[in-house]
Amino acid sequence: MKTSPEAAGIARSTAEAVLESVPPVMRAIRARMREGRVEGLSVPQFRALLYVRRHPGTDLSSVAEHLGASMPSASELVSRLVRDGLMARTADPASRRRVRLSLSEEGDRLLSEARGRTLDWLTLRLSTAPPERLARIEAALRELRSALEEAAEG
Repeated sequence: MKTSPEAAGIARSTAEAVLESVPPVMRAIRARMREGRVEGLSVPQFRALLYVRRHPGTDLSSVAEHLGASMPSASELVSRLVRDGLMARTADPASRRRVRLSLSEEGDRLLSEARGRTLDWLTLRLSTAPPERLARIEAALRELRSALEEAAEG
């Protein structure tokens, strides 16, 4: 299906708005998520925990790719998280060479607390906006997610 020049221009403008809006929003969210994290837990370790929470059963190469780290660096990072009781390794029943990663109860608790703090912070920041505006923001975010998921599938 061919797009009209007008539709292409609107899509371009929308894409620019997303690129301008999402990074500062994500920086603020990441800053709140990191507040109160366990002392000695680095930002890459925290990001690895978040990734494994979203992708239970993932493997080391996926974590390394997500972090933009080498396999040896990611392996060392995961080993420390396992040693600290925040992550667990289990053998993949389908492949003896593959190891699956998951959060421990303590790792899940730590992330749940961080998410709760972040949700409280966001709620406080948004609570001064009129309900109609919040409804439009929520609808727009749902539409954006849906449009990007559809584009990924097609």
